[in-house]
Amino acid sequence: MTRLSQVFFVLLLLFAVGTADAQWRCLYATYDDNADGNAVGAQAASVGVIKDNTFIVLVSASTNCFMLPYVNADSATGRKYGYGYDPSDVYQVWTDGGFDQVIMGGAWKIKAMPDSLIYVANNDADHNILVFKFTGDTITTVAVKSTGVFPREQTGTTALNGIDVDANGYVYVCVDSTKGGTKDIMVYKPISQWTVSHTDAPACTVDLPDGEYQGIAVSPDGKMIFVTDYTHRKVLKYKGTPATGYTADTGFNFALSAGDTLSSGLTGGPVGAGYLSPNNILAVACARLFTLGAGYSYSRIYMVNPNNGNLISPDTTVNYINTALWNFVNTGSYQSRSGGTVPGNASGYTSTYDVKWEATTKNLYTQSYYGWTVDKWQHTGTLPTITLTGVEEIGGTLPAGYALQQNYPNPFNPSTTIEFTLPASGFTSLKVYDLLGREVMTLVNEQKAAGTYRATFTATQLPSGTYFYALKTGSFSDVRKMMLVK
Repeated sequence: MTRLSQVFFVLLLLFAVGTADAQWRCLYATYDDNADGNAVGAQAASVGVIKDNTFIVLVSASTNCFMLPYVNADSATGRKYGYGYDPSDVYQVWTDGGFDQVIMGGAWKIKAMPDSLIYVANNDADHNILVFKFTGDTITTVAVKSTGVFPREQTGTTALNGIDVDANGYVYVCVDSTKGGTKDIMVYKPISQWTVSHTDAPACTVDLPDGEYQGIAVSPDGKMIFVTDYTHRKVLKYKGTPATGYTADTGFNFALSAGDTLSSGLTGGPVGAGYLSPNNILAVACARLFTLGAGYSYSRIYMVNPNNGNLISPDTTVNYINTALWNFVNTGSYQSRSGGTVPGNASGYTSTYDVKWEATTKNLYTQSYYGWTVDKWQHTGTLPTITLTGVEEIGGTLPAGYALQQNYPNPFNPSTTIEFTLPASGFTSLKVYDLLGREVMTLVNEQKAAGTYRATFTATQLPSGTYFYALKTGSFSDVRKMMLVK
């Protein structure tokens, strides 16, 4: 491509960015200027959002590991304090105010909550979950009022990567590598139940297939866990509760394609994830980890349907953000930003490793590890709300035989209910197909106990037409027809 062609291409993209009716836009990227009082000042590994424009950034590099708070932030303002530009040997310390101290080191992800608590997946010798609080001026440690315990929890000998917290206060962490391990996801009770020993057992654990798991996201009710498998370039989903445990949802399938390949032939993978409720959208941040130069040309955030792993819409202005392309269009390069400040809404040096939602505004926050920034994104249209599909057991007497009932309502738009009965336990699948016999959704694909069940099928993204749903369990199978009318 000639230089003239490149300029024309950039202008064309700028025109598209400026004229699209609804799209994702970066509203600001914090300045990266060593003379500026708003700079992160070093590698930004993770971001935790307390409320819109109030967030915590985790700086995690070989000789630094600390957090910085921003309040009423934009590109030029908001940072409450800093430790200089590219500081050396700066560490944050968790303490109970006495002799119990843990130095932050190798931390990779944080989770900030609306109550200003900050949970850190730390990688000291005991791989503690550390809990801090932002007071409005500084980040400190505080005791749980009901117990007097300063919360931290030792998780074992394996390094932690992802961390999330559900609406009930349960804390979820995933380890960085699952080879040979069995406690790859650990779910801990709320901090009000942590003891002064700091060695409480998890409420439950999950054994993951071997892989490198970089991030974790949980639905607010704790019934869905999503983990990013960087090695195999996919996201896994598990269903259950902290009380009953979790099983793999094999009907969920999100995997990167050949299009997620750098021009150099290198590939990226899912790194971070965040769940937005009540829209029920899973944001998945994908990048090529720790790769300078060519790595800056690939970072994307996909908006994923938590039911099945599909993108939330066929509309590309809704279903993903190409953060690398945004930087290229706005700076003319994948690895530049004039003075670290111009423009004010592009970070440069794209390395998007984390993604968090602000639930009230539905704005999205990311970071640039090598751009040393926090970036705020907004969709200028209306994000869809995904109806969760699921299967619930209906109480009553044990059914006498197998049965697949006609869906209701029928015709439907966009959701319908399907009931089926199982007189005996067994592996059960309930799948939906189009007229050509192509599978369009898996509603059930797991071991089920005897009972009567109700499944919800939502066809928001499917065209009007005739569909079939098929139940298979043991030697029994049945198929019924339904009609989607939009």
